Amino acid sequence: MRQLVLLYWGCVFLMYLSQTYYPVETQLDGRQTGKRHFMLRRSDVFMIATILWLTSFSFLRTGYNDTYNYITMFRDAPSVSEYIAEKGIGIGGNRLSYIYEAMMHELTDNYHIYFFFPACLSSYAVVKLFKRYSVNPAFSLLIFFSLGTYIMYIAALKQCFAMFFLLMSIPYLENRKYGRFYLCVIIAMTFHTHAFMFLIVPFLCGKPWGKRMWILLGAALFAMATYDSTLGAFMSFAESIGAFVADIEVFDGHAINILRVIVYWIPPIIALIFKKRLFRDSTQLENLFVNLSCVSAFILTIGLVEGANLYARMAAYFEIFAALALPWMIKKLFTKQSAQIVTGSATVLYFIYFYYEFAVSKSFDTEYSAITLWQFFVGLFR
Repeated sequence: MRQLVLLYWGCVFLMYLSQTYYPVETQLDGRQTGKRHFMLRRSDVFMIATILWLTSFSFLRTGYNDTYNYITMFRDAPSVSEYIAEKGIGIGGNRLSYIYEAMMHELTDNYHIYFFFPACLSSYAVVKLFKRYSVNPAFSLLIFFSLGTYIMYIAALKQCFAMFFLLMSIPYLENRKYGRFYLCVIIAMTFHTHAFMFLIVPFLCGKPWGKRMWILLGAALFAMATYDSTLGAFMSFAESIGAFVADIEVFDGHAINILRVIVYWIPPIIALIFKKRLFRDSTQLENLFVNLSCVSAFILTIGLVEGANLYARMAAYFEIFAALALPWMIKKLFTKQSAQIVTGSATVLYFIYFYYEFAVSKSFDTEYSAITLWQFFVGLFR
């Protein structure tokens, strides 16, 4: 746990230094930079250090959550040609994830190299996203850690790949390049089929807590009230598009902790209470980030019935946007001095929640294990 806490505060501090010494405005190094995709913009030394640290903590692991299963599947993977001959190529069934697994197995027997690329891509996308779109990148990264999104990326290799392409799609949506947006989503679906939920994103650019958001909230409450029948229909639909959902995931008898749901509801509640002040002159992208944070809260709320792990992973497709929405709302609602006080208080509370979640509730320290970077390099030459 000490390593995780060090990662938490170390990366937050690096992002603070990045914004202090390399404000996002100064990155506009030429007339065309403003049109350049945020992932292609130059990274300063602090961003690079953050990406490398996040990547290393993830890909050097030897144990945590599904890590053992991923290692076993990697070692037993068929060749690429054998997999394609048996399964073919399509959108459903997480095809590209398994093709990547088979390809890496042909190239190396070192599973850390297999872990490296999804860890690097997801870390790169998150850091670049916060630097480009957050009014406070350090606070956004702190929320990202506190909600457990980074830890989920460690546990879910397929979702790491999917999230990279989903985050890549944001500028295309911003610029109304819908063909490229949906292409990114389709590619994400070939890595993890649950990414199909991102198909609704273009319809969520309106003012928060409008008619569509109330309909989505009503749908979530209806799903909770009619859980067995509604989720049975969802499973049938998921299977029809190639997204296998095991019964044990939906009907596992484990409910999500109410405290976690409350934490997720913080941005939606603030948005509802201060709706007029926040969204009187908000941009389409600002609306979108708040709406997506609401969607993550709606999805997680369904997990109060059961299916805790499933809904936590589904909510993770949208929860990263809470890390963009909350700093923006605080900045808009308060004066500069008051905003600093509120942000400081929120930082303490989020860290307390983070520590409770992973040191007390989930005991991260007993589950996570990893080799050192030196051991990894030595292992490459054996």
